[in-house]
Amino acid sequence: MIRRSVFFTIGLFILTMGVSLIIKSGLGASAWDALAVGESRMFGITVGTAVFVNGIVLIVLNALIMKKRPDVLATLTIFVIGLLIDFWLLIVLADFAPVMMVNQFIALGLGILTVGLGVSIYLQAKFPASPMDTLMVAIHTRFGLNLRNSRILSEGFALTLAFLFKGDIGIGTILVTVLLGFVVQYMYPIFEQLFEKKSFSKAAVPTE
Repeated sequence: MIRRSVFFTIGLFILTMGVSLIIKSGLGASAWDALAVGESRMFGITVGTAVFVNGIVLIVLNALIMKKRPDVLATLTIFVIGLLIDFWLLIVLADFAPVMMVNQFIALGLGILTVGLGVSIYLQAKFPASPMDTLMVAIHTRFGLNLRNSRILSEGFALTLAFLFKGDIGIGTILVTVLLGFVVQYMYPIFEQLFEKKSFSKAAVPTE
């Protein structure tokens, strides 16, 4: 449990740093983060607070789709994510605002890589995933769509809301949507092997 908690905490810490870098790039954020930025501007709340509120709504929505009770433990995940996003945006990266386009793209690229790294690490803990990620699985399970179409549907839903709330939509939104999956696909097996190797090593008891 301690190792799982370490992977979970470190993964979310890195994940939220990447999300914040993408937002700070000024080129557009992922669909759900773009929505949170729009809500932040419209209602005068922090981005992290918007992420948390959206997560709570999605926890209820996922429960309705799956016809199950809401996943209460998922509130912990989305609470930590929202808290850390505000930590990065309001404290660590408060004065970070790249102006030159080359620097903006560097921040965007680093953000995508960092998010992929964080996702690949935190998922190893097998704790409840963020409600945004769970929505895709809920659509897939409930309506029998494949994961690709389920992801398109969930991302399309988020983009529609982001547009209505005048969210942070731009070229970065497209790049994150296209590239993030490849980063996770590459990095996830690496940390999966690392996690399982450590688990096996700890479970092994030498014989005399």
